[in-house]
Amino acid sequence: MKIRYQGKETETDAASVAAFLAMHDVKVEEAVVEYKGEIFSGEAEIAVPLEDGAELNVFRIVAGG
Repeated sequence: MKIRYQGKETETDAASVAAFLAMHDVKVEEAVVEYKGEIFSGEAEIAVPLEDGAELNVFRIVAGG
């Protein structure tokens, strides 16, 4: 299926948002996910099915001084 990831069309076989993020080495605890216009955080929330043509954006949380 094709999705838009970070604004670019991307081909994937991932069945869920969580699986897609794991394939891209994104640690759920360090990210906020925008999927189909909704904000998700936490492992349970991003276990939603990935849909063909959906928009997915990931924002990594960076802390430090």
